[in-house]
Amino acid sequence: MKSTRFLRTISYRSCPILGIQATRQTVYDDIEILNSFGYEIMTQHGRSNRYFVGDRAFELPEVQVLLHAVGASKFLTEKKASVLTEKVADLLGEVCADRLKALLSENGGDCGNERIYYNIDAITTALMEKRKLSFLYFDCDEKGNKVYRKEGERYEVNPLGMVYSGENFYLVCYRDKYDTPASYRIDKMDDAKAEDAKITKKKEFENFDLNTYKRETFGMYYGEKAQVELLFPSVLLDVARDRFGTIEPVKTDGGYILSTAVRVSRTFFAWITTFEGKVKILSPQNIKDEYRAFIENIYKSLS
Repeated sequence: MKSTRFLRTISYRSCPILGIQATRQTVYDDIEILNSFGYEIMTQHGRSNRYFVGDRAFELPEVQVLLHAVGASKFLTEKKASVLTEKVADLLGEVCADRLKALLSENGGDCGNERIYYNIDAITTALMEKRKLSFLYFDCDEKGNKVYRKEGERYEVNPLGMVYSGENFYLVCYRDKYDTPASYRIDKMDDAKAEDAKITKKKEFENFDLNTYKRETFGMYYGEKAQVELLFPSVLLDVARDRFGTIEPVKTDGGYILSTAVRVSRTFFAWITTFEGKVKILSPQNIKDEYRAFIENIYKSLS
């Protein structure tokens, strides 16, 4: 659909407010130049011709997607979200921008980090140039004040990528002395820096798949990685796809059997429990036993 935001109603005399002198011919010449650069300036003829941009890099639905992504990003402070909203909405012009911004919910947590963009920039530099990254890492106390971990000592890591999950933005990385990946919330970093030192290469991370790591880890938190068989009823097959990505389930009388790798943890068991017995762990037996013990402990705590 072509957009029809008007640039300006132009008379063929002058624009004293902007200090610009114009004639009919200079307007035609300017439009021809803009068209030659791909802006596709359209004309609505009348007593006073009006001109508008006939096409844009972003259409209305695309800008709406971007705006809602901004609104769902808990890692942005209210100030950062507001500025970014203005910039994204302005892709469609002032009139549409005002209407679209009204659709965006308020953003920002109690413990925001105005340096989020600097952190992302430092991480991006480190990733592109294969350099180590260092940063301070903090939590927030009951009053929203920063409390630095490791007594303010800097973390130094080898970055693998960034992941957006659960309304937060994470750095995925590994440290020199460990052979397993770790993740850190980018909004809880301070003073992130791309160091001069190159990353420490490890065989374990030569073919690291960021999407697989996200699917197996985020939402399930940390735990031993294991291959499990899960039974989903037909009505919850979309839930399985949302959680585990591209899957090849096996249809049975009771639904669909899905074999997938997960991080076995209390969070994984809690997620299974939300389906009130409709999703079942079929194997291996030791994980079924752990899940049964998890449920029994909850029941005992109620008595």
